[in-house]
Amino acid sequence: MRFSVVMNDRYGGDCMVLDKRSKSILNTILKTDSYISIVHLSEQFNVSRRTIYSELDKIDDWLKQNYSTELIRVRGKGLYVSQSLKSQILNDSTLSTETYYEFSKEERIAWIYIYLFYFNRRFILKDFQELFQVSRNTVIDDIKVLKKDLMSHRIDLHSEKETGYVIFGEETTIRICLIQYLSVVMSQETIYRYLKSSYANTIQPPLVHQVLVVEEILTIKRYLEAYEMFVEIEITDDVRNNLIIWFYFFVQRIKQKAYAKLDAAEKEVIHTTEEFIGAKNLCENLSTYFKVDIPMSEIIYFAKYLLSAKVNYDLNIQSENEELKRLSIVVERMIFDFQKFAAIDFPVQDKMIHNLLLHLKSTYYRKKYGMQIQNVFKDSIKRNYPEVFHITKKVIHHIEEFMGERINENEIAYIAMHFGGWLRQEGVILKEQKKNMLIVCTNGLGTSQILERQLKELFSDVEVKGVISLREYEEIHHINEIADFVVSTVSLPDRAVPVFVVDPILNNDDKVALLKKTSNLYGDSLHQSTISADAILEVVKRYGSVDDEQTLKNELKELISSLGINNVKGKNETIPDLLKLLPESRIQIRNKINSWEEAIVEASSSLLEQNYITDQYVEEMIKGIKKEGPYIVISDYIALPHAGFDKGVIQTGMSMLLLKNPVDLLGKPVKMFIVLATVDNEQHLKALTQLTKLFSDKEIVRKVMQADQESTLINIMKNNLTKMRID
Repeated sequence: MRFSVVMNDRYGGDCMVLDKRSKSILNTILKTDSYISIVHLSEQFNVSRRTIYSELDKIDDWLKQNYSTELIRVRGKGLYVSQSLKSQILNDSTLSTETYYEFSKEERIAWIYIYLFYFNRRFILKDFQELFQVSRNTVIDDIKVLKKDLMSHRIDLHSEKETGYVIFGEETTIRICLIQYLSVVMSQETIYRYLKSSYANTIQPPLVHQVLVVEEILTIKRYLEAYEMFVEIEITDDVRNNLIIWFYFFVQRIKQKAYAKLDAAEKEVIHTTEEFIGAKNLCENLSTYFKVDIPMSEIIYFAKYLLSAKVNYDLNIQSENEELKRLSIVVERMIFDFQKFAAIDFPVQDKMIHNLLLHLKSTYYRKKYGMQIQNVFKDSIKRNYPEVFHITKKVIHHIEEFMGERINENEIAYIAMHFGGWLRQEGVILKEQKKNMLIVCTNGLGTSQILERQLKELFSDVEVKGVISLREYEEIHHINEIADFVVSTVSLPDRAVPVFVVDPILNNDDKVALLKKTSNLYGDSLHQSTISADAILEVVKRYGSVDDEQTLKNELKELISSLGINNVKGKNETIPDLLKLLPESRIQIRNKINSWEEAIVEASSSLLEQNYITDQYVEEMIKGIKKEGPYIVISDYIALPHAGFDKGVIQTGMSMLLLKNPVDLLGKPVKMFIVLATVDNEQHLKALTQLTKLFSDKEIVRKVMQADQESTLINIMKNNLTKMRID
């Protein structure tokens, strides 16, 4: 159902009709300080671009009839209303400030389930028709889809002609489905605004206000903060926000006497944890406030979620139970293997172990109690950091063996974020600082480290004053004394410094958009007109086909360079692949060699001759093996000799020596020595990932080992690399 209103024009006659959505779109345009794009309006109002164009035509007709003007459109920027007319039109009594929102099919289905979960009554079709302002057939189709989805979880969406719809099933499964559907309709932004009581001036799905009671939400927030103080932890902002909302809904079910059931083994283990005592205190507070009895099974159920929560710090983690002490050993093995497969050294391993253990503790309990998470960054991690993700998958078997089950890609992506965040950033030298930047990230340690690294690369003349959580930001009284601007993963209230909101994992488009925004504010002083050939190419491809992308990219780079503009390094520009780092000129095949030391010297000879390394690097590789043992043997008959990038590396490169007869390397037979030299912890990752994936195929290894000419070996690699997909 659409809302319409008949208005009188300025001369007393009837004018055209503006419906509720048209008025809301016009209000949004009028209240926007700068240009607003069609894409932005489409996303904000949850309708297609075609629908927005149609609404804009109506708005133009109305503006022409009432104010002799129309919307101003600027190609590439968006549209706006003349500044001189803005306030006059905003004061028009016929333009209500009521907001409009059109629910998508996915949102309607989610809300139907949430209503059935939350309210202690049955609903009939007419209730949902009125709720969403849609037809009876639309609601029937939505319920069919919901019913099918719930059946896969063994939940019955039951209906009776007179009384309506109700859900039946095992309570813990019903709650898991609730969390799934809440993620569809309640973003972190929505929850944050509720916690700040600042949602009134924003367009949000109106049903949020019908199920969330602000005072009750804020009370749960206070109780959860008291829990954190008691167990001496700090839960990450995004997880804390989710827990507040989930606990709120769990309490509604407890009021309906719908209790979660747990098995005896779970109860026994959880009883021994500090989190259980904290959960008991939390539930006592909730029981008093909501005037509801919370049974022991529910206290343990709440404790499961608290145990599984991601945290920024945990002051007691080293003194935990025997399980976590064994988990600590698993973490050390994972880090050791990651360093081996990535051919890098983490500089501060104790801190790395602590932070990864902090994360894996929550992963362990999530897997142990069958609690699934949605990692919104999984695709971004796989797309932007495929090498780190691939190597993480290679070392994840340690935690899988410890837990006795497979780890899914959501969890792997979180762990990859930790490894990615710890890879040392090289080649960025900050000059005299002109501006100070503060980073606010709500998503935990791994994400924060990646975001900080990306922003440091992007802004050459900016000092990062810190990476803080949302709560830490709220506790700072004078932000302007610390930072000139803030980059945040969530919207923040105005506090006298500009705030730029970004995704936690930046792609090239995100980087260009951020540079554009900061340019409008500070000019080019922050980044010296930085721009990316990759980003320009992506824009070109949106409006036409490109026959030769590589040639066009090269010409764009030359143009950017000739104009004196710095180039943002695209993810594929700075990381060379295997064939580039290991050309035929650095591959040797020999029949026999006397010792592993001699093999390393011989394998390194082409890198020395081509000025990639110094003699010191060869000495350091041999010295490291004698000290640490045969850790460089990464697979049967294959060794990866390397040393630190500060031990004589001039430029990144690889070389290979293939022996027909294996040589003994401290008890391990080796036929292939692949020497790696890298100037930092990242330049070699793509090549190394391709290499490990290539040699994970036994048939390819067999063919490589049998090659009798360097050209044959290269062709085997070329033919298989073209088919390879890294994930």
